[in-house]
Amino acid sequence: MSQKDKEEYYFLTEKLEEVDWALNGSCNDIDCDKYMYKDLLKKKYKPVLKHSYSCMKKLRVEKETILRLLSQKKFGKYRYEKCKICKKFIDKLNNKNALLSFTREARFKGKTCYEMKILRIHRKCQSKVKIPSGWKKN
Repeated sequence: MSQKDKEEYYFLTEKLEEVDWALNGSCNDIDCDKYMYKDLLKKKYKPVLKHSYSCMKKLRVEKETILRLLSQKKFGKYRYEKCKICKKFIDKLNNKNALLSFTREARFKGKTCYEMKILRIHRKCQSKVKIPSGWKKN
């Protein structure tokens, strides 16, 4: 069952990203008023106007529904992880976290490669991060 839950989680997060893009003005809904004449769409004419608010209510309801679905207990292990600094839980769908990356050179079969390490932490913990020895902060 966990593989099925994982696929469902990734599908819902992808749908949430589409809804967020639509709320930011990149709506691709045909029923939206951003298209001036819907009957012209059949003739492959697409007069595009400024994004209207006809579909905003539907998009907000859809976003709330997806977030409610993602807050179920079965998605907790995919949605939350611990901060490496303060050991409190971080919500991956929230904007109050930061990704820090570190790189270093590595030798692999005589070639120079770069190894990368990524940390997900709270923004307030960002100043407490110590760069590991031999790594460079990006």
